[in-house]
Amino acid sequence: MADYIQIGDDPTKWWLVQPFNANQLTGQPLMLDLAGPLGGWIVLSGRAASVAVFNEPDATVPADVTPAGGTIYLPTAAGASAHNYGYGLVINEALGGQNLAAEIATAMRNGTRLTIPLYGGGTLVINGATLTFAVLQPGALGGSSPHG
Repeated sequence: MADYIQIGDDPTKWWLVQPFNANQLTGQPLMLDLAGPLGGWIVLSGRAASVAVFNEPDATVPADVTPAGGTIYLPTAAGASAHNYGYGLVINEALGGQNLAAEIATAMRNGTRLTIPLYGGGTLVINGATLTFAVLQPGALGGSSPHG
């Protein structure tokens, strides 16, 4: 069984590791393990305007795009791809994926801003009140599920 979700205007099909039911959308942020197209975790806001949940029993999950380092992907109109997999994270943020996922979920829950250092010296500022989702991918750096 393969389940995927599509969120708002982002066309990406986010394939989930575990079965998912729309009843899990309770208005609180969720952290879900992703199978593809980017492996890692999706932090889904309880404020997302729309989340479409699909079950395709015979579907093949697309191959995972794995950049050399950790990344954070935010919603785009083009969707995720091998050429658009998000912003590179500094190594400390990439290795602390579950901590960053929890910080993003807290910002979503509280409607606050969060600053995240980026690879190459940049800074990403997210607004938890309006962000519908974020995907964290540890890349070749490793990492563990934010749930345990």
